[in-house]
Amino acid sequence: MLSDYRWHILVAVGIGAFALGCVGYWTYLSGQHKAPSASDVVYASMQLFFGTTMTETHLPTSLNIARFLAFIVTGWAGVTAIAALFADRVRQMRIPWMRGHVVVCGLGYKGSVFVDNLCDARAGVVVIEPDANNPHIDLCRSRGVPVIVGDAQLKRTLHTAGVERAARLLAITAEDAINAEIVAVASELAASRSDGQLGCLAQIANPDLCVLLRIQEVKRTDSASTLDFFNTDEISARLMLNEFPIDSEHGQPHILVAHLDDLGAWLIWHAARDWYDSRRDDTSPLQVTVLDDRGDERVRALLAQHPDLEDVCQFISLSTSARDIQRLPAHHADAAASPLTRAYVTAYRDEDALETALKLRHALHPAISLVVALSRSDGVSRIISDTRRTNGPLANVVVFPTLERTCTVDLIRGGSFEAIAHTLHERWRGEQIAAGNLAPAWAELDESRKESSRAQARDIALKLRGIEYELAPLRDWDAASFTFASQEIEILAIAEHDRWMAERLADGWTLGDKDVEQKKSPYLVPFDELPDDVAKWDRMFVREYPAILASVGLQILRVTSVAGSPGHEPHRLSRPHGQAM
Repeated sequence: MLSDYRWHILVAVGIGAFALGCVGYWTYLSGQHKAPSASDVVYASMQLFFGTTMTETHLPTSLNIARFLAFIVTGWAGVTAIAALFADRVRQMRIPWMRGHVVVCGLGYKGSVFVDNLCDARAGVVVIEPDANNPHIDLCRSRGVPVIVGDAQLKRTLHTAGVERAARLLAITAEDAINAEIVAVASELAASRSDGQLGCLAQIANPDLCVLLRIQEVKRTDSASTLDFFNTDEISARLMLNEFPIDSEHGQPHILVAHLDDLGAWLIWHAARDWYDSRRDDTSPLQVTVLDDRGDERVRALLAQHPDLEDVCQFISLSTSARDIQRLPAHHADAAASPLTRAYVTAYRDEDALETALKLRHALHPAISLVVALSRSDGVSRIISDTRRTNGPLANVVVFPTLERTCTVDLIRGGSFEAIAHTLHERWRGEQIAAGNLAPAWAELDESRKESSRAQARDIALKLRGIEYELAPLRDWDAASFTFASQEIEILAIAEHDRWMAERLADGWTLGDKDVEQKKSPYLVPFDELPDDVAKWDRMFVREYPAILASVGLQILRVTSVAGSPGHEPHRLSRPHGQAM
């Protein structure tokens, strides 16, 4: 961009003006029958940049050009300096006129990725960051994003950011408690809103706390704001397995997970869930080799947090030393393990992931797919991409950029309900394709249709409470097979149709022959007046609720069961084979 070279241009023009001034003054003074000295010429030329007024006429052309160029350089430099000095204040002056923007609290690497994606989507953004020396502030300045240096837990800071007029607030600091406090304070400020809702989204690193907060907040009926919580490691693991799933089509899968950090733990949990749901009558375990210098300790911690994994997985723990990695085949033979089908490398530091990936690529058979999760799309990721292009040592390694795939505008808009909305759409799409109809993929939908699926996802908990059910963290791995009574299905289907109809009417749709352009639909009628083939869609989605919720770590329980009275008791899994640790 030209603006990136403005100072280079300014210096070049300044040097040109000075040189022309020297030539012009020498010519002028020589024409006055004077013997100019070099110091007089240089001093006079320098005065051109300080506004020296010359009353003489018939000056040399070079001197006239130098006068104008010097004026331009001085003016340009002065305006640029003033603009740089007051740029932050000028950008902040825009905030009172901003509407429907996103307030991002916390400008770490994740926050900067969110800001970058929001800017690419041409969304209005205001950033709150407590550290004035944060290097990511320069990114915001380069993209014209207002930055408020202050504490986002304070009402006056959020008020300055225009939370009362914002569409969404994202709390993504490094501390769970601070993020929870930010969205709580923002919700209080949003209570005075007269139009629209403030969608609050907070990052919670503690997985158990994240699930509990999500369940607690779906019970809220506050119309001024919505609160939602997400965990980037959990989302990244789910997205990684969607793109690079375990191979469950050719017998017993055996995966390797290197570095059992939070992302690795979630990867194993989702992989085990996928295997449990797909294995049907196969009782063989999902074999998992864990490479970690504290592997035994971390596997025990994982089983303590998710005890049902012990009934689904067979663990083999090894260190990340070159010796253990080279002896992988022998270790697997000793444990009577099946051949590896896929390897995943996760690590807190991208450099550690690269080192482990290099060791594994040399030790594993070339046919085994190796997926490396990296937080940044540059640096180490670029090294791997370069070696792949040149058929280097990492030619068969695939990079999964976790933050690039996770910190998206869709996540800000949909929160933890985004996965449910996506699954709802995919179920509908699958049925449409099976019926021979064209159906767009999620990425092809316009924003209004995506938001309709999100609204349907958010409303599930409300409909369930209407028939005395609640959401709870997934403990029963057979929860996906839960079935509603016929009367419950009918009640839920009617409630879903009423929600859909209210949404369409609020958007200006009217009754008539189907015409999307004119916003007309023949289905804006009571549920009992719907054609049978249309009413079945609502019933179908209702029946899918247990499986859809289980896929994101939630299950359905009766209110009496949640309260401790007789109800649906969690089903214990039958233990398949002995586990190796």
